[in-house]
Amino acid sequence: MTKTGKPKAKRSPVVEGLIRNMLVTFLAVAIMGFFAIITVKAEIMDPIRRTIADFSFTDIYYQIEREGAAPDTCRYITIVDMTKVTARADIAKVLTDIEAAKPKVVGLDCVFDVEGDDIEGNDAIIQVAEKYKNIVFAEKMLDWENDSIGYTKTIHSFFREFVDIKEGTVNMPRKLYDSMKRKAALSEVCNGKRQLSFVSQVSNLYTGKDMVGTKTGDININFSYTKFQVLQPEEVKAHPELINGQIVLFGSMYEDADAHWSPLGKIAGVELLAYSIQTIIEQTDVKHVPFIPFCLITLLIIFIVQVLQSKYLKRTGLSSNMFTKYIVGSVCIMNILTFLFTSVFIGISFLVFCMFHISFNLAWALSVIAFLGVSRNMYTAINDYVSSVKDKYSFLKGIDL
Repeated sequence: MTKTGKPKAKRSPVVEGLIRNMLVTFLAVAIMGFFAIITVKAEIMDPIRRTIADFSFTDIYYQIEREGAAPDTCRYITIVDMTKVTARADIAKVLTDIEAAKPKVVGLDCVFDVEGDDIEGNDAIIQVAEKYKNIVFAEKMLDWENDSIGYTKTIHSFFREFVDIKEGTVNMPRKLYDSMKRKAALSEVCNGKRQLSFVSQVSNLYTGKDMVGTKTGDININFSYTKFQVLQPEEVKAHPELINGQIVLFGSMYEDADAHWSPLGKIAGVELLAYSIQTIIEQTDVKHVPFIPFCLITLLIIFIVQVLQSKYLKRTGLSSNMFTKYIVGSVCIMNILTFLFTSVFIGISFLVFCMFHISFNLAWALSVIAFLGVSRNMYTAINDYVSSVKDKYSFLKGIDL
């Protein structure tokens, strides 16, 4: 009853159902959020936190791409393996052989940080550096200070002080708990000055234009399955067609010390650079959905699944057919159907990724969907409790003392 003595207007079943489904959805999100907070805050959950940090939904997209499909072959990047070439004189000879085939750019994934005692080898490397100006040499930055100062130390090739060479940092960004390499730096800051990265230098030199522009952050590397032609040093002269006019990356393909975890598994550092350069040149860096649209789409997906599950359980529960009521309407069958239905969302997100290189992390939606059953039971229990309290209050209020 209202204060005027008139009975309260009852909500329509549609409105009641809408409110119920919304509350169940938000309750499921709250439950998942509670477990997420525990995972982040509790020290005992550190292994789980590290596992989650290593996972990205784009890994699933890359896996789908690789299953049963031949990789695309990159037509403008060739890798020359440096694994067995260690002496500087030999490195200089291979570089000379590469330059004889007239590559557009050579990216040397090696830092000659100390002069050492190999005088002849040093002279050979210096001569190559002085003669060929299409080589980008690697440098490494160390001792991070803060965002404004950046790194405080840079390891250069020893001859940089008296030979004009192009250099770029090969530092690969990663998260604190994440050993996976997913990003490439377009530039880095050292002692307050911003410098282009190795992959940016190579990309700019190959295209003849500034591929970075005003961008200063990291890009998400596109690891769509690609085959890069790999030549051994002795094969360089026999295959000039794989070098002429192309980007040649000279680095170790089979050295454990320079192997890194990626969404494709453990790959060589030079191959990681190849994927980064390809991403910059083709402008196919992976973009993630912004936070607010991501939250809205995630809630919508969870809400749709909740509505469908509720209607399914209600219809099968009211059926007079025992098989439909107890077998078809069982939670097990419903979960199987939910899995098939959510696969549609995965398929749609995969198509969007392939066409526009936009990644939507469905992991949150799928995780919350797993708690919908618990959320419905909790909602029913809370609703029954509130109703019983109201009935008790109304009964006591109606007693004339």
